[in-house]
Amino acid sequence: MTAGSANSAATRVIFIFIIGGVAVFTLPTVLILGIGMLPTVAAMISDRRKEKYATLCVGCMNFVGVLPFMIKLWTEDHSYDNAFKVIGDPFTWLVMFGAAALGWAIYFVAPGIVGMFIGMRTEQRVQRLRRRQRDLVEEWGPGVAGGRRDAEEKADKPR
Repeated sequence: MTAGSANSAATRVIFIFIIGGVAVFTLPTVLILGIGMLPTVAAMISDRRKEKYATLCVGCMNFVGVLPFMIKLWTEDHSYDNAFKVIGDPFTWLVMFGAAALGWAIYFVAPGIVGMFIGMRTEQRVQRLRRRQRDLVEEWGPGVAGGRRDAEEKADKPR
């Protein structure tokens, strides 16, 4: 084992102990966070892409849905009883999982919207270039547009 990998392993162990220690003192919060973030775990498991776009969309929206209930727990009574009361409310589940569903909707709808926007911008650019080409042809003649052969053929035809 090299010194670099030993350092890395020691850092991981220290990090795990710190997270574990904090989790022990904040178990009601960890309980709400763990249950509320289940849709994100499902997205992480089902997301096969390297970039993890589904996990990002669902995770961010899911966290936004869980955060008000964590704040409620922190501002009222940070206890197991209050955490179970918050988890037992159907409205809590609706908000947390509804926010995750909104994240899935963003994940599925956003690429189509972006594609339409890019297509419209491309079409506008093509129209602008065609107008510019017409202006150049009017100013310099058809040879500018690569129509030299066409112009020569028209000149050779008898009228």
